[in-house]
Amino acid sequence: MRVLFYRARLLLLACMAALGGAVGAAGKASWLWVAIPGAMLCAAAVVARRHGNRAVWAVACLVFLCAGLYVGHARFANWRGRGGTAGDVHLVGVVEVGCRGKQGDIVDLFRVTVAGQGTASREGDRYLLRYQQGENLRAEWGDTLEVEGSLFLFEREGGGVGGSLVADECTVLSHSGNPLLRLATTYRDLLREQVRGELEPAQAGLIEGMVLGDYRKLGARDLKAFRLTGLIHLCAASGLNLAILAGFVVWLGRRARLSHRMILAIQVPILIVYALAVGLSVPIIRATVVALLAATAYFLGRDFDLLPAMGMAVFYLLWSDPGAAAGVSFQLCFSAAAGMVVFYRPLSALLRAGGSKIMALVAATLAAQLAVGPILLYHFGEVSLLATLSNILVLPLVPAVMALAMLASLTGAAGLSCAGALMRAAGFLTQGILVVARTLAGPSWASLRIFPFPFLWIVVYYPALVAALLARGRWRRLGRVVVTVLLTAALLCGITLPLRPLGADAGMRITIIDVGQGDAILVQAPSGATVLVDGGMDERVLAADLRSRGVVFIDAIVVSHPDADHIGGLDGAIDNCEVAMLVHPATKETGQAGKFLARAEEMGVEVQTMRAGDSLQLGEIGLSAYGPPREVPEEISTNEYSLVMRLEGPGFSMLLTGDIEEEGEGMLMGYAKDQDLACDILKVPHHGGFCEVNEEFFSKVDPCIAVISVGAGNPFGHPAKATVEALQRGGCGVYRTDQSGDIVIRVVEGGYRVECERSSSPRSMGE
Repeated sequence: MRVLFYRARLLLLACMAALGGAVGAAGKASWLWVAIPGAMLCAAAVVARRHGNRAVWAVACLVFLCAGLYVGHARFANWRGRGGTAGDVHLVGVVEVGCRGKQGDIVDLFRVTVAGQGTASREGDRYLLRYQQGENLRAEWGDTLEVEGSLFLFEREGGGVGGSLVADECTVLSHSGNPLLRLATTYRDLLREQVRGELEPAQAGLIEGMVLGDYRKLGARDLKAFRLTGLIHLCAASGLNLAILAGFVVWLGRRARLSHRMILAIQVPILIVYALAVGLSVPIIRATVVALLAATAYFLGRDFDLLPAMGMAVFYLLWSDPGAAAGVSFQLCFSAAAGMVVFYRPLSALLRAGGSKIMALVAATLAAQLAVGPILLYHFGEVSLLATLSNILVLPLVPAVMALAMLASLTGAAGLSCAGALMRAAGFLTQGILVVARTLAGPSWASLRIFPFPFLWIVVYYPALVAALLARGRWRRLGRVVVTVLLTAALLCGITLPLRPLGADAGMRITIIDVGQGDAILVQAPSGATVLVDGGMDERVLAADLRSRGVVFIDAIVVSHPDADHIGGLDGAIDNCEVAMLVHPATKETGQAGKFLARAEEMGVEVQTMRAGDSLQLGEIGLSAYGPPREVPEEISTNEYSLVMRLEGPGFSMLLTGDIEEEGEGMLMGYAKDQDLACDILKVPHHGGFCEVNEEFFSKVDPCIAVISVGAGNPFGHPAKATVEALQRGGCGVYRTDQSGDIVIRVVEGGYRVECERSSSPRSMGE
């Protein structure tokens, strides 16, 4: 234990800085996060005078924790208030190395170099760049672009990415002059062409994910199967890829009788080119830094230790991106690597692995799973129970798949006829991996779900796990008891929580989720029936909110219309919940909306269209469509074509209006009778925008409560002052997400109870 502490000192300091940075960047820093470490720092300084070096390291850890906290919070404060639609922009920037987006997406990472005046963008911001016209506009990594398009800023940065930029026009100003990057791009294109030309889509999609870190061609169902079986790490390039490639180069070098120095001299540039080819993700950067430090140590004749090298990798990533520690990828890759380094030996001894390769693989897999499990539960509310078994079955195939695919691309570039046979052999092995994932993902108990997962459990779990596996005497016994209790409690929670009906004993709940400039409304009945209307722009925001509310099953998702601020975040629902049905207006869906609907169908979601006159009953929740009409002018905008619905349940009625404007409100009043329009709760159309017929429309609806889903500081002036005043003149309570955050309306006896995230006192409203 003491030896491990001295080996891991640098990594410990780096982890403390990362922890502080993650807490600060997540916006959770408060005076308590400053006062408590400060008090601990003073106490440790006093103790340091008595206990020498050990206490000095304790003081150093607290210093790094506080430093990370301050830097992370400064980054959060710098971004706070910028979220929401930023409107049309004209930017110049560079396409950075990296794979982003979901299945079928054409997305690049764009770093702004010239922001221009009068825009919400800033130099150094990084956005997801989406191309309106598809492949014809796509640039290469390293290119400098001039982009005109629309920008949406996320409420919070994630992974260093602050928004989504949709390019209407895109001009390449210059190409990258980096020869290594050009070589990496050429290799990437060669492999992709070879894979897609020889293999069926599922095999090709998985090989692109395993070898190139690009899983966007992998089917949605297969991707979910890999997540449920703990094999998702195979769908993105990681340190395992570099380890396999490095080992392959060493094997070839030894066969050629090259010296160790010569092998390293060949290996290092190959690893760098490969790291560029797969996109410089956090796991790849970590593994590359460690590999370069190992090579440097060998050339200098110095001993190499993996733990300090990992500490250096953490510091490098924090230096390049101070907010990196708040990213899930950062936390998972370092916890998995540290878990295998620290816990592998004690687990091998515990399992009596001896010389058994199978037991050694079991120990390595368990070490990684024990390390990443709490992080997966905290962020996603789910962890695979079959991860160890599935990894034991497929990991022996991974090196062969990578080697065959790489050899196929190289021999194909050389014009050798064996390239196709090599790639088909890789595809055959890949099919075995797909079969394992699909089979093991079948049982309903394949994964454990806990929502929300308490952060306190993480704080207790890791010290207890270290004590259970590495300590001696009573500390080991205590650690094993604590770990056993926590794992048992987690298992019991995962079994019992899903069995409890959603919303049980809570009455009918309508939650207007604060997604910034967009719409997302969650309706939950006492029996468990659940309807989600729209999903905002950012899938991370929606997914986090659904997990925090314990939503695992959605009876129906209602898409009001295909604009990005309504449909863009719905991937967060279908990726994290079981969805039975998706309802949308009967319009021709293209672009992002079309891809989303196709993805939902691929995942087995029943997709239906609705127009005026259609109705649907989901348990206690009834949905009646008032618009769009069955016959509308072809030139009508998507806003006016919104799906307008009346929701009814025990004790409540609500009118959902999408983004209809003057023409849509006029058509609605012409179609529906006054008594049909009257509702207790109104979702105000188009984020509260001004409309000439608003007052007449509001008088016909005559709501008790009006809710406006709107982003703070949006460039459209939403909600219009005239709209708010018209609602107030009608005598209804007006609630806005930009002021109140999430708004929860509970149906209670005799009326409604409104609870706002940013208000400590609930308000009761009569019917």
